[in-house]
Amino acid sequence: MSLRAQLSLGLCVTLAVLGLWTCLVQSRNHERAESLSRIQRQWEMVNAANAQARAVVSSHVPGVANSDLSAGAQRRTASPERSAP
Repeated sequence: MSLRAQLSLGLCVTLAVLGLWTCLVQSRNHERAESLSRIQRQWEMVNAANAQARAVVSSHVPGVANSDLSAGAQRRTASPERSAP
């Protein structure tokens, strides 16, 4: 086999290995992106819960019980005042 043929064969094998390695890296990156997306959603939920807790703490008046910040509780407390004459 000539030197030119050996170099061409080596180049072809190297490119094939590089292509396979690229496929493996790409599939791992996709899995990591999905995992990161799940972690980010969980972090956003924790961040929202912390923001709500921070709002409760900052609105607290000493000696007065905290009111519930949920939308349903706010509607229940607001509806009797509207219906009162």
